Amino acid sequence: MEETRIHPETGEILYRDVRPNEFKYKGESITLDMPGWYQLNGDDAIFSQEDMAVHDKALRILKERVKARENNFELGHAALA
Repeated sequence: MEETRIHPETGEILYRDVRPNEFKYKGESITLDMPGWYQLNGDDAIFSQEDMAVHDKALRILKERVKARENNFELGHAALA
């Protein structure tokens, strides 16, 4: 039997699944597989605290990319001065 949940606001049935999710931060983006409770057909989802570990990982990666980009810009800008 498939495990389901009822969406607390819409009353729709949600199913446990893992779907690609694009995360964006300051001009950077990454797509990671995000576990969660999803609609059969639709974008609405609910995530547990454990599921949010993927979100946290994505944010760490994106922040590192932004920091590296900004550091490279500063180094390149200083070299032009």
